[in-house]
Amino acid sequence: MIPIVKHIPWSLKNILILPGIFSCIVEIIKSKIAAGVYKPSNSFYHSHWSCVLKKDGKSLYLMHNLQPLNTVVIKDVGLPPMIEQYAKSFEA
Repeated sequence: MIPIVKHIPWSLKNILILPGIFSCIVEIIKSKIAAGVYKPSNSFYHSHWSCVLKKDGKSLYLMHNLQPLNTVVIKDVGLPPMIEQYAKSFEA
């Protein structure tokens, strides 16, 4: 569970996929589903994603925009204890 502030779920429309790279994107998504990275969901949330060209100039990378999620997540809830206090517990 991720602690969040009270908000209204969002469903953002994605930018259109260019017809020339549509089949490549479908193959990427199918491979991610087969690998278990993407799973079926009935969530109310849908954030933007886009495709970027990798450094090799041929491969595509799916990039998810998580900025809306970052605005509702409560930060610093699960910080580890301060190291000084942790170290003192080991003193003889």
